[in-house]
This record gives sequence, structure tokens and C-alpha cells, in this order.
Amino acid sequence: PFLRLLEAQLQDQRREYEEEVEALKNEVDAMKEELEKQQQAFLQTLQLSPEAQVEFGLQQEITRLTNENLDLKELLEKLEKNEKKLKKQLKIYMKKVQDFE
Repeated sequence: PFLRLLEAQLQDQRREYEEEVEALKNEVDAMKEELEKQQQAFLQTLQLSPEAQVEFGLQQEITRLTNENLDLKELLEKLEKNEKKLKKQLKIYMKKVQDFE
């Protein structure tokens, strides 16, 4: 029974891992789309005056950094939540191992 429990828990973790991988693939696809948009915007800025190019470039960089910060904050929150969950699971497993012994 104990090994079956561990096996089931490992399968659950594998499912979670696969879901995370799928989410990361979707994130990569979204980043590719964003890159294409930025390339189009860049081509448009080449037609602007030098002053307008600088201003546009600064606006783009501010937007990019803001979005990157939000993404990093979200990722940090996810990782912290996952860490808490894993620590809780570890405590449960350790208790079960001690009880089993």
C-alpha cells in the first residue's frame, strides 16, 4: 500500500510537470508573437524622424520592461506557491516514512 501511495503521488507530480511544460510552450508561442509585433513596430519606426525614433524606442523599452517585471513577479509567486506545496508534501511523506518504519 505504501509503494502504491508513493507511485500515485509520483504520477500526480508527473501530471503537474507535464501541465507546466505545456504552459511554458504556450508562453514561448506568445513570446514569438510578441517578437513579430516588435519587429513590425521596428520597421515602422525606421520611417520616423530621428527624434520620434528615440521617443518611440524609449516608450517601447519602458513597456517591455514593465511587462517583463510583471511576468517575473507572476513567476516568482508561482514558484513560492509551489515551494510551499512541496515542503508540505515532503513533511507528509517524511511522517509516512517514519510511521512505516
